[in-house]
Amino acid sequence: MTRTISGSVAKGGEEPFKFVANYRCLDFVNTESKKSGEIIDLLRTCEDFVKWLEFAKLFERHRLNPYPKGMGRDSGERLFKQAVRFRDVLDKMASQIVAGHEVPRSALQAINALIRRPLGTTRLVKTPQGYSRRFEPDLSQETQLLVPIAQSAADLLCGADRSRVKQCANPGCGAFFYDTSRNRRRRWCSASTCGNRMRVSAFYERHRKGENLE
Repeated sequence: MTRTISGSVAKGGEEPFKFVANYRCLDFVNTESKKSGEIIDLLRTCEDFVKWLEFAKLFERHRLNPYPKGMGRDSGERLFKQAVRFRDVLDKMASQIVAGHEVPRSALQAINALIRRPLGTTRLVKTPQGYSRRFEPDLSQETQLLVPIAQSAADLLCGADRSRVKQCANPGCGAFFYDTSRNRRRRWCSASTCGNRMRVSAFYERHRKGENLE
């Protein structure tokens, strides 16, 4: 399989990422996606990663443009390398779950390293329903931007039915997703994209075979 490294997506006008997995940790893994059999990496730079965080609604936009306040370019480069390593860990975790295997110890260690010491402050805020506590992470500490992704992975492992974690049946895609359908029969990351393509492909294949039999 050919690997294609995409250009930076941070400057594009359209949303460059898809969010179809129902868990942000799986959506994060899907930033390294397949298209027509080629692996497309949507994260080339720290700016791309920060843009993904923005589209994923994991942080308020004003705190992420272009780098979180107090974060320099060197910190951004460290963050980007950590993010890519963590994505690889989550990719292996998802692959093992789909295969029916135990979650790798390395994944548990990586998740715990991020969720055990969140840095920030908690403050009381007024909401339409009354008042609530809101935790605001200290984003000058670059690893804090990975914490919501790790928390999503922890939520998946602790509260979800792991048998519902699946991989798109389109061999040219392979995106991970959490199947929330009642009958557990969801096969595609998206019915309107991969599902439609595969149905059209199957139709033409049946039509071709029918013509060959005539």
